Amino acid sequence: MIKIILKKLSTALFLSTVVLFNLCAELNIIPMAEFGALQLKDDNYLFSPSGTLLFKYQKDEEDSSNMPDVIAASLSYGQDIISKGLEDFEEKQFHSMDVFGKIGFGRNTFLLKVTGRGAHPFESYKNYEGLLFYSRELIKNDSMTLAVGGGLAATDTGIVIGGIDIFVVPLPMVYFAYKNQFIKTEMEWTGLPMINLMLFPENMFRIRLNAALAGFDLPVDLQWDCALSCYPVKKEPFNELVSVSAGVASNVKKLRINTENSLKYQYYSVYGELSITALTICGGYSFGGKQILRTKGDKFSKDYDGGFYATISGMYKF
Repeated sequence: MIKIILKKLSTALFLSTVVLFNLCAELNIIPMAEFGALQLKDDNYLFSPSGTLLFKYQKDEEDSSNMPDVIAASLSYGQDIISKGLEDFEEKQFHSMDVFGKIGFGRNTFLLKVTGRGAHPFESYKNYEGLLFYSRELIKNDSMTLAVGGGLAATDTGIVIGGIDIFVVPLPMVYFAYKNQFIKTEMEWTGLPMINLMLFPENMFRIRLNAALAGFDLPVDLQWDCALSCYPVKKEPFNELVSVSAGVASNVKKLRINTENSLKYQYYSVYGELSITALTICGGYSFGGKQILRTKGDKFSKDYDGGFYATISGMYKF
């Protein structure tokens, strides 16, 4: 079974190369960039620049060839830079890298994701996580999509059995989406679960609810966002392009200092957001948070008073 799956993946990668070089008219290339700033103390800030390059190909419905129906890939790199550094640690610059790939044949989808984090990302394999999943669509129509599957996660789980560290664990995969004139929802469990919900998706005023887990240290790792959004442009197809939002959220920011130490900021925030699809600007104030330092076997927590924060992100589709 494994040999058959590997053979299919190898064939898909070869065909993907053929597609990318011979069907360029069907290929979308989308560069994205983001910059964020979070006030940690009066004179200390966390700056977070990042960039992503996304490739996506989708076969025409009339195409009867054996090529994959969907090919998507992305490469991301970002940094978290603490202007004044951290107490008790020399590290002040943290790196993040993400590689993502997806290939779809009909109702079948293969997904691969590799993530690296840390002030010294090449220091140890423990700074990396890998996911390999397979899923199959069971339901797909104009209002509903349901796909289920499973796969393997390779990461530093912290699980020890018989003195042996367990780094590979099986995980389920579920994707569900539903929409009508009153509600639009999307739920995905690929590694860590997340859910997006929008009420009155066809109205000018809409309610947006998002939730996701950043880890399993509950309730700290539960991220959520609740906002009231206004889409002022009524004329189609421009009615979805511009929005103004105001909301409240719980956010989590994680920094891996080294293989033994990690730092996490959990905080609440109120914010305003302006989006014109290709450009999004968000600003607000954080409050009532915690700064949590984890060392090997110990956990230290203290209050994080909060401060102002802002993000700006942009994208362009070729």
